[in-house]
Amino acid sequence: MRIMRIAAPWLLLVFITCSLAWGQGPKLNVDVFAEGGVSFIENTKLQRACPALCTPSGCPPCPGPLTFSNAGRLFTGVRLRMGHAAIEASYSYSPNQAAAYNRLNVFSFNYVEYLWLKSKVQPFATFGLGASRLSGTSNTPVNPNFVWNYGGGADIRLHRHLALRLELRDYVGGLPGSETSHNIVPSAGIVFRFK
Repeated sequence: MRIMRIAAPWLLLVFITCSLAWGQGPKLNVDVFAEGGVSFIENTKLQRACPALCTPSGCPPCPGPLTFSNAGRLFTGVRLRMGHAAIEASYSYSPNQAAAYNRLNVFSFNYVEYLWLKSKVQPFATFGLGASRLSGTSNTPVNPNFVWNYGGGADIRLHRHLALRLELRDYVGGLPGSETSHNIVPSAGIVFRFK
């Protein structure tokens, strides 16, 4: 929840700034989306602290690395659109089968550029920054890690206020105690558009 306390004021500032800046230009459109997909994490290994071996001077790593598994991913957020440009705030959750850490949470802020808007299929490219955090049954706290992501996709308009979104993103960054990892996420979902 510490991430939410840090992210909430920044998110509010972004929304207010964008609404004031865009108030003078083309109309601001809001997309609310929910997607599901698969989270493919490269075979990244994490050295975790071992509570059974703790001493007053600290906890050494457990013997053998912790390997992360591929899993599903739930992805939700808000996208503020003005013409071809948009900004997005999102949250994603992925269960994991690693022994001590069974949840991966990612908060992201992205810039999105639509390639064209006049057709039923509206492709886009995106990149952004965020933070990932592992949580679960471990007694060892894990601080949030910096991540960045990039990808692309398309919105397929089904109705004036409804679209199907297909996309592929690569989350690059970190899992604690590991080198840079890639988390490839293909996803699909529904977009509710408010104009």
